[in-house]
Order: sequence, then C-alpha cells, then structure tokens
Amino acid sequence: MISQIIAKNDERQWDSLPGGCLFFALKSEQDYLYIGSSFRLSARLRGIWNHAREDKQYQELCERATILEYQQVPDSMSALVMQKALIQEHYPSFQQRLRPWDSYVYLGLDSHRFPFISIQEHTNDDWQYLGPFRSRFFVADVIDSISRILKLPNCPGGTYPCERFDTAVCRGWCLALNPAKETDLEHDLQKLDTLLQESFVHPNNGILEMVQQERQRYYDDLEFAKADLLDDEIRLLSAYRDWLNFLYVAKDLSFESPQLTIAHGQLTHAELNGKSYHFPADNPPYRENELLALPLAAVDEMKIIYDYIRERAHA
Repeated sequence: MISQIIAKNDERQWDSLPGGCLFFALKSEQDYLYIGSSFRLSARLRGIWNHAREDKQYQELCERATILEYQQVPDSMSALVMQKALIQEHYPSFQQRLRPWDSYVYLGLDSHRFPFISIQEHTNDDWQYLGPFRSRFFVADVIDSISRILKLPNCPGGTYPCERFDTAVCRGWCLALNPAKETDLEHDLQKLDTLLQESFVHPNNGILEMVQQERQRYYDDLEFAKADLLDDEIRLLSAYRDWLNFLYVAKDLSFESPQLTIAHGQLTHAELNGKSYHFPADNPPYRENELLALPLAAVDEMKIIYDYIRERAHA
C-alpha cells in the first residue's frame, strides 16, 4: 500500500497518481474516513474535492483527510473485495455519509399516465421502473433519441397536446387520455404500451440497427457529415442496450469459489489475507413493476460483479 500526505488546496498533487484499477483510502491521522476504488484515481479525487465546494459532507471529508493510501490491483473485482473487507474492519466515518448513488435515476414508463415516459429518483410509485442509471443526462438523451425515431411521447411540459404533435414529431398519444374525444387506433394506449415495451424494455428491439443502417446509407451517398452526426446516437443506444442486458440478469447472478461467494448479484463472502469476511446482501422484495430496477446503493457493486462473471465466461 502506497501512502502520501495530502496537500491542502493543491489539486496538482493528483497529477502524479498512476492509472489502472486502484483501491484507495482517505484517512486522518487516527481513522479511516472513506474507502473506494477507481480506474482513474486522479479524476475520482478531483471529483471529491470539487464536490467539497458545494456539499458540506464532502467539505468535511476533505478538511479532515490528511493521508491518501492506494494500491494497484488486477481488476475491479479485486478492488471490490478489498474495499468491502476494509470497510467491515474499519467502519470509515464517511462511507455512508457520501452517497454517490443519490444522483442516480430510474426510467419510468406508464402508457396510461401523462407524460408516459419520465425520469424518476425512486421506485416508490407505480410506474414501470428500469435502472438505476448513473446519469440523468444519459437517460434524457435516450428518451430523446428513441422518441424521435419512433415518434413516441416526450412531452416538454404539463399541457397536451403540445407543439411536438403540431409539428408531427409525435403521433399525439396524449389525445387518447381525453375520453370525451374519439381517437383512432393510432392513438390507442394499448398500442402505445406495446411500443414502450418494445423500444425501452427489450434490448434487441432493432432500433440500434436501424440507426446504423441509416448511417451507412449516408456514407453510401457520400453524405459524410450527416453520417458522422449519427455516431453519438449509435454510441448512446449501444450503451443503453448494454445496460439493459445488465439489468435483466443482475439479480440472478451467483458464483462460488473458495475465495468468494456471490448471491443475488452481490458479494456475500470473501477470503482475503487469511481472513474470512461475510457481507449482508441488499436484496429487498421487488414488486412486479420493479423487475428491472436494482437498489440504488447496490447497483455499482452489481455492475462490477456482472462484468467479472462475463469476463470469466469468455475467458
């Protein structure tokens, strides 16, 4: 474990930190304050110190932290084992006070409730929930992209129909919410439900391939600028598909070896440096509308485990 003194008000001190997968701990002279891991430790620490300008919890952590300890590890799974073991041993005082998952969000779907597609911060209501996702902006971009391609509702305000219907960007699904008006089959809410499920819930829905084909047509027609504009959308939809695939299997992941045990997608036992550690799993009862919703505080650990098991399967 490498140890260095933290210089106050000098972000340049992070420039010399190595890259790769690193386990780290922020300490005072007497206590562990926070334990974590990162592939880009310099960026992670800059983020913590930047948060201190706006958040009192981060500010107190940065004021009290005088020592940084870090160690290069082979992979994220090794870092996770070390992180959970040392947290269990030392009970860092800021481990639960800093809640990075508080900014994570869920995608909410409901074909019979305006605005039909929404960004939610919890799963306490009766929307159909997917997530969580680490970035609100990512979810907003996914909604924008899929809604544009399929003319699905992406309502900007609390009134309907809106200008998106007037400009034929949306098919006006909201009109079916008014029982006093007759609507044709195109506005039927059951049809909307089918479209929402196919476009947002099913990973292999063909939307990504549709955009890739559109991009290829632009290239074939030598319209390179238009083709390049679709690159970001292709990366976005590909990342969304990858995350959906993770959500589908995360709760069922299990693995057992002499060194570690995984149950319900979480690390429940590990052997490290001759010691045995047992960890409680966050496995609440899920409602039917939460089948693709994971606990906020557990999703990062579950993603590490998902990647670990996938890599072992392809090794």
